[in-house]
Amino acid sequence: MLNCNSCKNPVAITSIHCEWCGAKIIRETENQTNNNGTNSNNILTDFINKLNEVENEIVKENAGAGTWGALDGMLTRAFGNSKIDSLNQKKATIIQTYPLPKNPDDLLEIANIATSNFKNIKVHKVALTDNARNENKINQPIKNAWKTKAEQALNLLAIYSRTDDFIRQQIELLKTQLIEEKKGWFK
Repeated sequence: MLNCNSCKNPVAITSIHCEWCGAKIIRETENQTNNNGTNSNNILTDFINKLNEVENEIVKENAGAGTWGALDGMLTRAFGNSKIDSLNQKKATIIQTYPLPKNPDDLLEIANIATSNFKNIKVHKVALTDNARNENKINQPIKNAWKTKAEQALNLLAIYSRTDDFIRQQIELLKTQLIEEKKGWFK
């Protein structure tokens, strides 16, 4: 058992907030480094930086697209853009395989980031045009990767939710956001 830094009442070791006064529980280990010698904030920063690097490569590759006009469009529709496809696969792989932090605050942040990205990536239910099919081909694996990462973070957070009502509420909120609403013709 730990004691709250603010009110000094006993709190469970897995608590993030004091159940008596609501203050954030600060552990001495949060200021120290984790097993591999990096700070937990560095893990999140590294994860975001790796994703941004790939995104910048995609933007750079897209900037070079279209230099041949209509022929470029026909070639892309016929054969796709293997460089952009491989970069999008790399992005999905980073999302899927990047290790989750152990700190509950960082886990909650990853769960929020993953859920938000999952909700904001557009995938067409019915792809009637070439553009819609190409967009689905790019977006579906990334959307699935974000959903998987959110579910992984939420499963780890479930350990902390046993003693922390705030985490329990956040888990329930994020789980409802991961359920896709069926809209339109195909309910």
